[in-house]
Amino acid sequence: MTEHAGVVRDDTGIRAGLSDLDQIEERMNNIGVHPDPAGFQDLAHAFDLKSSAIAGRATLETALERRETRGCHNRSDYPELDPDLRVNLVWSGPGRIEREDIPDIPDDLAQLMQEVSTAGKLVE
Repeated sequence: MTEHAGVVRDDTGIRAGLSDLDQIEERMNNIGVHPDPAGFQDLAHAFDLKSSAIAGRATLETALERRETRGCHNRSDYPELDPDLRVNLVWSGPGRIEREDIPDIPDDLAQLMQEVSTAGKLVE
């Protein structure tokens, strides 16, 4: 994930990450879990690995779908915002991504917001 889904991402790297993850998931099918006198640490590690793989796939698949730079998602191959992608991407399993519209900010909250000046400040 550090190599393929870091701060700056691109299509080639994301696809390479998905390919690597496919290989890892294939190897995960052969993990042995054996209880020992200390308990079920193998099982805990297997669940941890599985949940990490799920989170990795969700991150990579949705990063591939979001062809823009928005917030902390920085695509070097798509440096601009895409107004059509002002949505939440909801991942529901491998290959299942839905777009949910983001509602407008309610007027009472919008009135509380003000422009923040970046003059003389370090902005990353």
